[in-house]
Amino acid sequence: MNRLSPKGRPSPTHPTLGFTMIEVLTALMVMSVVVRIGIPGYQGVTLKAHAVQVVADIQELRTAVNEYQADHMGWPEDVGPGLVPIDLAPYLDGLTFKRRLYQLDWQNWRLPSGLPGRPGARAILAVSVVTEDRALGVALEDLLGTTTNHFSVGDTYTFVLDSK
Repeated sequence: MNRLSPKGRPSPTHPTLGFTMIEVLTALMVMSVVVRIGIPGYQGVTLKAHAVQVVADIQELRTAVNEYQADHMGWPEDVGPGLVPIDLAPYLDGLTFKRRLYQLDWQNWRLPSGLPGRPGARAILAVSVVTEDRALGVALEDLLGTTTNHFSVGDTYTFVLDSK
């Protein structure tokens, strides 16, 4: 509570407590500028972190598939988005195909006639990432764009691992 002198001014023996409206508004304005600068940077960092997580999952899947192929002389069957091929599960060390922002989909496309220019190729092995977050898909394409053949259709981003 402010104590005022008889003339309506703060008493020298009892100074006013608190902040003036100008001080509060200035502090709020400075805080809003800091937040407006910081949030986009934070969002960019978290987006890149999610993209790096997807790449790590793809690399782990690639390793598991190669170990499976070495043991079974064949490739795991394609079972659909978010589903781990049953035969591949022991090789995945707990990797799940359903994440909060995306799902993985192992692709094993059989090619009875081969590929144009490579008639001996009998399969394309790929990983699709299904996500509704377009920014995550674009970040993945930026991260893997020049090192991996890829294409996207709608909310599915497919990265070709190999053709055999």
